[in-house]
Amino acid sequence: MTDRLIRLMRIITLVQAKPGILARELAERCGNSERTIYRDMDALSAMHIPITHLGHGKGYAFIGNFALYPLDWSEEESAAFSQLRGILDDIKPMLPPSFESAYEKVMAAAYKQKAEREETMETAKKEAGQLWMERSGYQDEPPPFLTEILAAIMKQSSILADYSYNSYEERGIRIDPYCLVPLENRYHLIGFCHRFGIIRTFHLGGFSNVKPTNHWFSKEQFDLQAFMEEKWSLDQDSLQVEFKIRFSERMMDRIKNEDMFVRPSKVDRQSRCVHFKVAVEQDIGFVRWILKFEEEAEIVEPLYYRELLRNQLEKWLSLYK
Repeated sequence: MTDRLIRLMRIITLVQAKPGILARELAERCGNSERTIYRDMDALSAMHIPITHLGHGKGYAFIGNFALYPLDWSEEESAAFSQLRGILDDIKPMLPPSFESAYEKVMAAAYKQKAEREETMETAKKEAGQLWMERSGYQDEPPPFLTEILAAIMKQSSILADYSYNSYEERGIRIDPYCLVPLENRYHLIGFCHRFGIIRTFHLGGFSNVKPTNHWFSKEQFDLQAFMEEKWSLDQDSLQVEFKIRFSERMMDRIKNEDMFVRPSKVDRQSRCVHFKVAVEQDIGFVRWILKFEEEAEIVEPLYYRELLRNQLEKWLSLYK
């Protein structure tokens, strides 16, 4: 993490803690010049952080209700802050009169937030496990890594995971987990895949390893309903992607002898289009299977995957320019 990025995060924290803070005070707290603070404010504006200047002598503040996640400190930060209690009596003469009461309020808020998070996690885990058993018809344990994934969803923190489906294995993929969708007797995780730069769906049974990270993400722009309408066709009790693939004439004659990824749901020989219904967690595997036909196969629908493949091909092409 660069010094400037650390400073930008500190500026955001200081503006949140003291709306109306002056550039001069920000410079003193960050150990830089006011000119540097002005440049940093321009950078934050370019990143769409809603900080505004309130006018001459009135300093900076956030627009609307923007705020960093309250008390989103690490275990180490929490432990370090709580240890202050042990030396508070010794340094009390050097502190302002209201510091001790402010300290107690911060610690109480931290304790309450931690207790609420743990309670919510336990409730979510029980409800998810119960729903899993009701849908699956089994009394087995809930799917693996459910607790870790639920915690990451609630904290809005990325995970690193090993994932496999069919014969494909992916290791160390970074995922921003958005939500869980219980369908077809199992859970599907919808999240942003940093490896492919797209929103993907994973079934929990495919994870062999899940580790939390300290990377926070925002899902404010994610619209589950719009995403499902754009990407998926929704059957009665399952989620599937219906692909429409146009093959060359030569490949249409050979396709029946190919080892299919899935069985075609419809074949239109006049237009040379073959339709496939693919489980949502197998979408990337199917696209990879299509790639092996090179120029003799074209994704016609959905447009989402057509654009995905076009962007990927443009990236490959740029490597050889």
